[in-house]
Amino acid sequence: MIRALQTKELPKVKLLNPKRYILVVSNSLSRANKEAIQNALHPHIKSQSDILGKEDLNDAILKNKQIELRHYKLWANSTEITKYLLNKAIFDRSAYLLEEAIIAAKTYAVTSNHEQALEKLKNLGVIIITGEPGIGKTTLAEQICLIHAAEDYEIIKISEEISEAEAVYETDKNQLFYFDDFLGRNYLEALSGHEGAHIVNFIKRVNRDKRNKRFVVTSRSTILNQGKLLIDLFRNYKIDRNEYELSASRLTELDKAKILYSQMWHSGLPPAHIDTIYDQKRYREIIKHRNFNPRLIRFILDPDRIENICEVDYWSHIKTTLNNPSEIWENPFDVQQDDFARAITLLVALNGRSINETELSESYARYISLPESANLKGRRDFLANIKHLTGSLLNRRLAKPNEDALLDLFNPSLGDYLLSRYSNDTPTLRSAFISLRSLSSLKTLTDLTNNKILLQQSGQSILASILEQAHRNQFLNYTPEYISKIITESTIKEPNKQAISGAIEFITTAPIDKGFYYTADAIRLALSWELISADRANKFIVKACDEFPEHGELERLLALYAKLKETGIPLEVTRCFLEEAIISYFNDNVHEEIEDSDVFGSVDYSDLTAAQTNLTNTIEERLSSIGVTWELDSQSIVEAYDIYSRRDHYFIPDSDESEYSRPRQVDHVDQIDDLFSRD
Repeated sequence: MIRALQTKELPKVKLLNPKRYILVVSNSLSRANKEAIQNALHPHIKSQSDILGKEDLNDAILKNKQIELRHYKLWANSTEITKYLLNKAIFDRSAYLLEEAIIAAKTYAVTSNHEQALEKLKNLGVIIITGEPGIGKTTLAEQICLIHAAEDYEIIKISEEISEAEAVYETDKNQLFYFDDFLGRNYLEALSGHEGAHIVNFIKRVNRDKRNKRFVVTSRSTILNQGKLLIDLFRNYKIDRNEYELSASRLTELDKAKILYSQMWHSGLPPAHIDTIYDQKRYREIIKHRNFNPRLIRFILDPDRIENICEVDYWSHIKTTLNNPSEIWENPFDVQQDDFARAITLLVALNGRSINETELSESYARYISLPESANLKGRRDFLANIKHLTGSLLNRRLAKPNEDALLDLFNPSLGDYLLSRYSNDTPTLRSAFISLRSLSSLKTLTDLTNNKILLQQSGQSILASILEQAHRNQFLNYTPEYISKIITESTIKEPNKQAISGAIEFITTAPIDKGFYYTADAIRLALSWELISADRANKFIVKACDEFPEHGELERLLALYAKLKETGIPLEVTRCFLEEAIISYFNDNVHEEIEDSDVFGSVDYSDLTAAQTNLTNTIEERLSSIGVTWELDSQSIVEAYDIYSRRDHYFIPDSDESEYSRPRQVDHVDQIDDLFSRD
């Protein structure tokens, strides 16, 4: 310890240069030990009273009982306290609950969720802990029970019905009632009779007696939402105010670090496997992973699950599990949902990004109206399903007041699971992609085939089916860009020649979309396939030039122009339109298109002539790179570049920017690295 203090701790203390420095260690310290420590950290420790060992800590805790009660993990493993707690329980299951909570306390990490849930329970007397599978609802609830047991509350675990709590309710006694998996696995059974009304009435009763009563409930979000749909009392009583949703997005990186570190410490993993996580600070990669979930962390740290995985392969196993945590979502998706809820979730996943509620409802209506969906079973109503899914498999949010709600997957790992699950189910994928009419869904389909999750043949078959369906619908309510992307991605044109011809007719006669990136490419392909006349393709370029094309669109228009040149038709007028569009774009975006380093990187501050030459050459290179093959008068683009201000910006950076862009000496210890430190 002395050596570590001198070589590692002392430099940190010097850097901080505190007015007072207090050192606390968990092992016992003699007077001689404290003297040696004081010498090692001279001159920053002024007195040995600022060095606390095990005995000092115990003395301090004895003088401050409120600290002992608040930090229950200080006493959770004490034999005498354990006996005291267990004797307080009136039911065997409540005693078992406390035994399990004491064991779980060893690995439990106190996060911001913990403090916020306790505060809500204190204020309302009732808390309903909801959240995604594996996020730690039951663990949090059990730790809350343990804390209240120490505060002289009688812990009563409800097993089946709320009547169990009513039977032992005593007005003048401190009591905490705990109902795990509220409403149960099958909500229809749980809500038989008047159970729903009984629960609401019990919540009211506890709210009234919150001075000495607590009611802690856990429920999967999907089940609770089903209850809200079926029980008017839930809505009328505004049960939502008692909800506390656990979510990985609520956890800070430090919270996640605490969870990971605690699980690692108590996991029983072989040292070599733990070293693998420490190597190159890989624990940070786990903490930052988009699929971080406490249950998943326990899964990857379980020694029994990796007994056949050597340390060399362990990191690969961790990454694979994090990237595709199918076991987390298999039950809530397959068992807890009906066919229609699964269909909505799949549509959101295949859309590849947030989808507005109106667009999703239209896609859903198309999906369930397909002949292939005739045998689906469950609740068909779209809004009812959305309420049921929100908070469990889907997130619903309002981007702006009075605008359509946006829906997305509750957790990115659900998308990974669904793509893997349906990768070999081409009929279901075909129905879903036919129903979705967004560019982002086509990108998802392309990504599935490019990443070999879906066979190339299956992907092409789905694209052909989408185009044929659009042709049967006479392209009503389709956009030119959507149809054009299908054409550019498809490699099977002969079997769909009639559909493709109809598609080309549609995209060349419909008003040009604000974005026509794929439309220009589709028309160029149609020209190659002799499905469109050169005159019609030429007219498209002229019309498109009036739509203020941007960089990517200009590239596509110039590629189409090059293809048209092969036909020999006169293009002088078309070139004039293109020149005007190109100059207009570069005049507006010259500072984004031209890197200052290309202009000033090889010259001195005072050499404006050389900088001007570099600018002209760079503009010509940029024009050539997008497909301009003729000499274009670029003088107006040169003039649009503010060479004086850009020179000052390049050679004399803004003082504020300079201050923040320079590396600064960090005057504090990184909390996450400090937590995982082995010193």
